[in-house]
Amino acid sequence: MNGLLKVSVGLVSLFAGLTVATGTPAAEKQEYSVAGEYVEGCSCAAVCPCELTGIKMGCLGVGAMKLTSGTYMGVDLTDAKIAYATMPGKWVRIYVDAKNPAQAKAARAFGSSVYKDWGKIERVSSAKIAFGGADGKYNVAVNGGATMRLTTVPVLGADNKTAVTHSNVKDTLNTTFYQGKTITSTYHDGARSISLKGTNSFFNSQMQSSGKI
Repeated sequence: MNGLLKVSVGLVSLFAGLTVATGTPAAEKQEYSVAGEYVEGCSCAAVCPCELTGIKMGCLGVGAMKLTSGTYMGVDLTDAKIAYATMPGKWVRIYVDAKNPAQAKAARAFGSSVYKDWGKIERVSSAKIAFGGADGKYNVAVNGGATMRLTTVPVLGADNKTAVTHSNVKDTLNTTFYQGKTITSTYHDGARSISLKGTNSFFNSQMQSSGKI
């Protein structure tokens, strides 16, 4: 009996060790395809390195996207809006404006997948998101501006017509985006607060991306 007990204990220990070694399987990535507009503002003086060369600790930022078409988890994301606030490397809060409960669920999952590498996702909330403007001159308001407000303008290049371009960057949805300037931005949600003026902005008025995330 003692011999059998030792064998049983040994097998239990072996399988326990295998469980620890392999860990919990990562969530399976989902197919996505989206198109729309995107804008962000952050506390860095232009140009923010976070999406170019890697996360800069201490940066604070807000942003939003408006989807003109798209799918995720087999759900239509057309007209969904997603906004966020973040201290990259530390925390992220996500806000979703959707047409119906199914789209809201998919948009929440999509936003969480897009921004998961930016820090701990503290909260994903429903909100009213207004996204206006074009070509780098944007106005974004979350909950009428009570939660977030962002106003930006483009930074024009040598031709004085088109914005400075950044290409081959590591952003999940935007391998090319354009340089802007945050005129002003405010964010307040509980203990989290961000205030920006005259700092970096990035945007893409023709965001288009597909793959797995």
